[in-house]
Amino acid sequence: MDSAWRLQKAREVLRDEARVVSGLMETLDASFSASVETLLLRPGKVAVTGMGKSGHVAGKIAATLASTGTPAFFLHPGEAVHGDLGVLDGGDTLLALSKSGETQEILDLIPLLKRIGIPILSMVCEKDSSLSRVSDQVLWINVGREAGPLGLAPTSSTTAMLAMGDALAMVLLEERNFDVPDFAMLHPGGMLGRRYYLRVQDLMHVGGELPVVSPETPLRKVIMEMTAKKLGIAAVCDPAGTLLGILTDGDLRRVLEGISGSSGGSPVFLDDAVLLSMTSRPVTVDREMLASEAVAIMESRKISHLLVADREGRLEGILHFHDCLRAKVI
Repeated sequence: MDSAWRLQKAREVLRDEARVVSGLMETLDASFSASVETLLLRPGKVAVTGMGKSGHVAGKIAATLASTGTPAFFLHPGEAVHGDLGVLDGGDTLLALSKSGETQEILDLIPLLKRIGIPILSMVCEKDSSLSRVSDQVLWINVGREAGPLGLAPTSSTTAMLAMGDALAMVLLEERNFDVPDFAMLHPGGMLGRRYYLRVQDLMHVGGELPVVSPETPLRKVIMEMTAKKLGIAAVCDPAGTLLGILTDGDLRRVLEGISGSSGGSPVFLDDAVLLSMTSRPVTVDREMLASEAVAIMESRKISHLLVADREGRLEGILHFHDCLRAKVI
């Protein structure tokens, strides 16, 4: 059995599974729309259940629903009849996955769920099955033969169930007008979440970390303050904390270049007040701004920091480009 044979067999499996998933588009009917309507109208959560391989798929479908605006969780049917039914209430909905539609652990749940008024949506491969007959809506998965040489192991059926679950979740997402910021709020640990969740105030330097000087401060002391605080800038403020200007490493280099290029230059400039060298009216941002928006400003202006000021112009913090890099906002 050489490499060519292995590739051929793998392609056969992928072709068979792709055929089944593609076939779902033809068999999709009004039950799908009715299932969506049920889930939209129900006030509670979606309990997704299944045994064996269908159970693993059910767990993934529950996770996809929950992360896209439809609260859902996986309910193990075997554990449910031993106390886990306590997580359900009358506003919930059950989505049951079973290839045969004869999974006894699921069928044992149905009378109990009916008693408390929970609708039953099912995803089955057998239209005329016990689970189909007791379900309020049936999502039919037309599989035929499973992929693989034996045609027995759940392959095409579980892939098709997974695809149907994705279709259900995505239609619900659109119906709920669930957008990128909503998705980011539910994924604060990911890069997208950080871009839409973290704000300037979450990353900025404050208090004793800020290099702040008065306009009369000699440049030599300003340099010492900049060196101590390690942000590469100094904010120039009046006694009330109102921002008057900024001195950057670049400003210092330009001052030095001017001194060295003039005749009779001397270190006396270090005793000059920072007022003479600072940049007035620096770029400022609000602390509530998204960090990703602040990054865009820094990139467009080709600067590595932003001063954060309140509405009265008082300095509140400093955001450095490296802070955003460390937080993986970029």
